[in-house]
Amino acid sequence: MLVHKKTLLCKTRNLPYSIIDATACPTTCVSFGVLELTSLRLPAIWLGKLSLIALRLAGRGATSFPGKIALKVYPQLLARLGQRLERCVVVTGTNGKTTTSSLLAGILGTDEPMIHNREGANLPQGLTTALLQHTSWFGRLRRQTALFEIDEATLPLVTARLPVKVLVVTNVFRDQLDRYGELDTTVSKLLEGITQTEAVIVVNGDDPLARHVGLHSGRRVSYYGLSPRHATMGHHNQMRDGAFCLECGQELTYDAFFYGQLGVYRCENCGFERTEPDFEGAWHGNALVVKEGRLPSVEYRLPTRGLYNIYNTLAAISAARISGIDASGIARGLATYEAPLGRMQGFATNPPATLNLIKNPTGCDTVVQAILSEPGRKVVCLAINDLAADGKDVSWLWDADFERLAASPDVLACVTTGLRAEDMALRMKYAGYKTPQIVMSPELSNGLELAFEKAGELGEDVNLYVLSTYTALYDTANWLEKKVTAGAKTPTYRTSVS
Repeated sequence: MLVHKKTLLCKTRNLPYSIIDATACPTTCVSFGVLELTSLRLPAIWLGKLSLIALRLAGRGATSFPGKIALKVYPQLLARLGQRLERCVVVTGTNGKTTTSSLLAGILGTDEPMIHNREGANLPQGLTTALLQHTSWFGRLRRQTALFEIDEATLPLVTARLPVKVLVVTNVFRDQLDRYGELDTTVSKLLEGITQTEAVIVVNGDDPLARHVGLHSGRRVSYYGLSPRHATMGHHNQMRDGAFCLECGQELTYDAFFYGQLGVYRCENCGFERTEPDFEGAWHGNALVVKEGRLPSVEYRLPTRGLYNIYNTLAAISAARISGIDASGIARGLATYEAPLGRMQGFATNPPATLNLIKNPTGCDTVVQAILSEPGRKVVCLAINDLAADGKDVSWLWDADFERLAASPDVLACVTTGLRAEDMALRMKYAGYKTPQIVMSPELSNGLELAFEKAGELGEDVNLYVLSTYTALYDTANWLEKKVTAGAKTPTYRTSVS
């Protein structure tokens, strides 16, 4: 949409507009009295910021919609704002992005204030919303450093537009088949996004798929992993997404497992194997001891529990060290950690409720394990949607190990709700629940109310666990927040895999 009455010169670069890229011109072309693409930049910012204010006044999340509106008006806005950053740290991978980036934000935030998509909105509209929050009405970015968690499929679309200095790959699991396809597609997306940067890559070396990404990234790579003494020797029953070597196609041999395909692995055909980690973690109680090369080991207090959070914490520490933060700064940052929305988030309701995001088989299995590791009787509520951000293909529900819930004498009943409540109810029936144990209501607020009623019927010592897909998460959290009761007990367990 360009209109030129005559040849005009760009004030900044002294070149005619006919031979420059208008989107790269840092001036606002309205000042020339001519209609330019860049004249839409400020209106896009204004609309985005106004919608941000309106949504917050209405008590809504405002994590993606303002950015979506702004990008509709001016599609280059993310690139234009991103180019003004001096440094960007990125966290990507299938599971653990939000928790890892929240841990890392606390650490890096001790050094300087930064832009962060803390709520986990990791698509272009979410990144744009995060930038808009720190942009003036005249388009000036108030902060020079950003920490973004970015969806794997989105990574190639945005990394070329950001000055990425450090990029973390947490793990690679099968996730949202309609968006990502199979694992080789996810790996290809990660490599495509990484090769557009000059970043140092921080990779979970215990995951053979992530290790493959690091090996073929063409960038400087640092690996993190757990001490093999924490691994389980021999066979395990969890589904392994990366059972075969991506180098040659042969089945991998495992000496020990951590979870999923994470473990001590090697390919007896081509020699591909787990490498010695640059950052090795070992834990005892609530302490994580990190060994970094030949440096003395450093002990950190774990801010949250669970094997999966140990990985998340180790990833954050590794990225912080690569970013130049010393041990004391890391310790101070970890002490400020607060669990993000919907990551085993406790609510002081009656009965006590805990909310967690589920989105793929491995992540769901780790949440199930976390629930079963807690003492006491339980009711589980599953809020399942199939909108674009959830993944329209919900066949992954049949790969998740809900049979473990049905087999536990402590999990007394389940409630299914959301757009795919009926599918989830059928899945729980096949998992082993008898029909009287299953309550189903597609309407979310009604389903949550039924879950509380069911838990109340079963006794005062029953805890409620709500497992939600992404698009139901914010409404569920808001509903639970309104249910909070003065004097009620808040659940203290805080494991998370997202």
